[in-house]
Amino acid sequence: MTKQKTLYSIRTLDVINVARELGTNFEPRDFNFIEDKIGDFFGSQWHDAVEYALVELRSNKKCQ
Repeated sequence: MTKQKTLYSIRTLDVINVARELGTNFEPRDFNFIEDKIGDFFGSQWHDAVEYALVELRSNKKCQ
């Protein structure tokens, strides 16, 4: 196992695809704002996501 492997990321293409789904237009210069707001939204919630995954793993292993 490599400790530097990225487990999840949001690419600019992901943002573009969501914007298309929403019918929202933006310009390349808006990416800094969008990136900042995504960071604000996640904040420490990434910890909750990891905790959830580990609890589910533990629960799944108990069921086996």
